[in-house]
Amino acid sequence: MVLEVWRSLDDGLFLCRVKVYVPDKPGSLAKIASYFADYGINISYFYYNRSEHPNRVLVEGKSEDNIFKPLYKDLSREGFFRELYEEDLQITNLDNILKVSVYLENKPGTLADFARILKGHDANVTYMVYNEMISENRAEIAFYVKDPGEISELARELNDLGYHYNFEYSGIDKEESDRIIGLNLVEMFYFKLREILDDKEVDKIKKLVNTSKKLSDTLLKFNREAGRNLEAGQVFGNILALAISSRTKMGDSFHYKRLPSLPVGDILLHAFRPPTGGNIYLLEYDDDLVMIDGSYGIYYDNVKVMLEENGLDPSMINRIYLSHADADHAGLSGYFQEEYGAKVFMHPSAKDIIREDNRAAGSNTPLLELNHYFTVLVNHFTECKFPETWQAYKTKKEGEIGEFPIIDNFKVGDLHFKVLESLGGHIPGQVFFLSEDAGLLFTADYLLYVPSLEGDERRFLNIPRFLMTSTNANSMLFHEEMQKLEELAKKIDKTGRGLLILPGHGDYYPIRLAP
Repeated sequence: MVLEVWRSLDDGLFLCRVKVYVPDKPGSLAKIASYFADYGINISYFYYNRSEHPNRVLVEGKSEDNIFKPLYKDLSREGFFRELYEEDLQITNLDNILKVSVYLENKPGTLADFARILKGHDANVTYMVYNEMISENRAEIAFYVKDPGEISELARELNDLGYHYNFEYSGIDKEESDRIIGLNLVEMFYFKLREILDDKEVDKIKKLVNTSKKLSDTLLKFNREAGRNLEAGQVFGNILALAISSRTKMGDSFHYKRLPSLPVGDILLHAFRPPTGGNIYLLEYDDDLVMIDGSYGIYYDNVKVMLEENGLDPSMINRIYLSHADADHAGLSGYFQEEYGAKVFMHPSAKDIIREDNRAAGSNTPLLELNHYFTVLVNHFTECKFPETWQAYKTKKEGEIGEFPIIDNFKVGDLHFKVLESLGGHIPGQVFFLSEDAGLLFTADYLLYVPSLEGDERRFLNIPRFLMTSTNANSMLFHEEMQKLEELAKKIDKTGRGLLILPGHGDYYPIRLAP
């Protein structure tokens, strides 16, 4: 649809419907409404919602004469029929936002007159709805101003001109920001950060985004794709916010939880929980350290100090076995290889994930593009560094345990570990590490012990709910895998040897504690 014209059979009036695209700045909507007023066309429907599309406007009008060809030429000359999508961060202060219901005379030009008043106060409209079928005289308009003092000046002018209006809100509490109509997706994301970061840190993130064209473009694409998949987009957005909040836990703000070390045969198992990201496990044998999964790359310097504080020499980490190529599990691996020459092991599917910057590469998820933009952003904000070179697990099936293929194995001291390939529910190339003799099963994002999750994990994301539903390549398959993995773990436990679950988030626990 560009411009449609037809004649009413009821009253003989000429009717038109038009879709145009305007810049997201003060005066744009006033200009559109003014063209209709100049030709004596009475607007019967006007719709603009910046939250849905920052530039698209839908207008319907009626006139006694068919004068729509010159209107079409004017709009075309202005370039209003060229599709446009420009989304940027403009609104950073909720106090500068106002929403009003205003009562207007139902005749040509009244909506244009009101829009011009807003323009005079440099107010940028974020939402404007008028529907003659619902109310002939009432329009709803939301807008923001750079100078909050303009709000009182605008109110004074409206009173002087005799407009009747009601304030629906003027500014709003941060906790109620979801009520605001007209915020674009970038701004929604910005205010989400404001809920979990202080102003100084938000400014850093804002500067980081604004000074990196690739990053800002990716954030826009992420938000646009999230808008097409709103529920999944909210989940990914929340997890992205957690990744960004991790930047505030670096340096002097870094903290961790050390779980009790466990002797397992001639091995000593160490477990650490950084403030965000995945758990870090270390298997100590003589002067040898083997790492199983890591955390975000931004914690690298802090993790080295953490290990030294606990009598562990980071330079002795010679092998790193990764369960999958997500930043919160693999982000540290490249740093350890670069500085200490650690050998890193991953599933062959990680090659495509790293090359394509897409944690879902190789899957058939309908959220493939969303995963791509999400991966780029999370990897950047958390400074993920994959190893330059790494060794792939074998993929030839050597047998199976439960319903999971055994594709490889490795040894630490006297302990033998089987590498079990997942069925693909969470991310391509996901593996688990099982030592039946030692009674250890490393499960990454599977079989989390929910009562042990705390702090940021609960407050920011409610991680168990998100990790168990919407960040998966195939959520239905993921749930099936969870059940099958739990059944396998309980079966091993019943042999009398016992089985300890070592998840990627939260505390380790014996499988018999699972509900």
